Amino acid sequence: MQKTTHTLQDTAFNAMLDHYKKASLRTSGIWLLIANLCFVLFLFGRHQFRLLLDPHADVAIAGPVLDKLSLIFLVFFVIALPVLRFIRSRTPAMALAFLVGLYWAVVFHYMLASDAQQQMVFPLFCMLIFTALIALYPTMPVLYSFIAPLWLSLFIHLIFRDNTIPVLEVAAILIASALFETGRIMLSRWFVLSIRRECDNQLLVSKLDNLAHYDPLTGVANRRQLDNQLEQLIAQTERSGGTFSLIMIDVDFFKKYNDHYGHQAGDSCLVGIAECFKNVVRQPADLVARYGGEEFVILLHNAGANDAAVIAHRIKESVEKAAIPHALSQVSETITVSQGIMQWATGMTALELLKRADSALYQAKHAGRNGYCVAE
Repeated sequence: MQKTTHTLQDTAFNAMLDHYKKASLRTSGIWLLIANLCFVLFLFGRHQFRLLLDPHADVAIAGPVLDKLSLIFLVFFVIALPVLRFIRSRTPAMALAFLVGLYWAVVFHYMLASDAQQQMVFPLFCMLIFTALIALYPTMPVLYSFIAPLWLSLFIHLIFRDNTIPVLEVAAILIASALFETGRIMLSRWFVLSIRRECDNQLLVSKLDNLAHYDPLTGVANRRQLDNQLEQLIAQTERSGGTFSLIMIDVDFFKKYNDHYGHQAGDSCLVGIAECFKNVVRQPADLVARYGGEEFVILLHNAGANDAAVIAHRIKESVEKAAIPHALSQVSETITVSQGIMQWATGMTALELLKRADSALYQAKHAGRNGYCVAE
């Protein structure tokens, strides 16, 4: 039983974790695209302002090249932004992230080709990877689809650019990458922990709700839920018209059953009886509730007294078919039930309805039990 509970909890947690990963990807993915657009506009504006301030400046990236790259990203942004809302799986998101990362790899290539702009590459690299970390840390495959082209292009270019390896630049990239990875691990653990706590809280709320509305032994509704449902059904029926019926059920000679077989056997008997009721009623429209002790009540929506009598007959047959032995019963060798049926009428309160159903139940018992009686 405990293993089954853990399996259900793990299934619920995995489903919730996957849901929040997809939700965060849709939200943060838009933000990441906008952030990348801001970086592109920054580079483009810096290039334009430098030419305005000093027409003879040695611009590392030629104006036409930067303009074309900026225009390419702008077109890509216009296309990708509305498409991002329809992405529901990891593979398209990884492809989109890889394309954006590949774009920046090309930009780095042109920036590293000129000595004047090389000092801008590392700050831009750090801003890009840590911006992506903030947006995409819950989904590691998508995050690394964006980071991989940047990291590889920059690292390979630094190593193979000259005959000598620039140790300081390579060390700086490695340190930034180490900070990035440790930060990703910490954020991912926090994310998983927060989802785990929320999942546990939801399961706890669900358990408390079950305790508040369902009988812990039989699994059917308890008295509180019966009272709430009955009041709501009366109000709804008074507004919209129609009617409904109620069946009050009592297990015959249940005290003798407990005295003879023991209380644990009595609990098992009630569980079996409740299953008979649930198998007969019209699920999920009708409500089976434990009224107290060995008494049960069934609410039958949109059902008259004749319809309720049909259900009562099915209940009688179902309980007899269950064939739960009862050595001290005075009507049968197995467990039987007595039932009282009452149809709701306009102006009738919940208390009056229950009282009249209880009177019909008393008449069924007085008539010999193992049957049902319809209140007049």
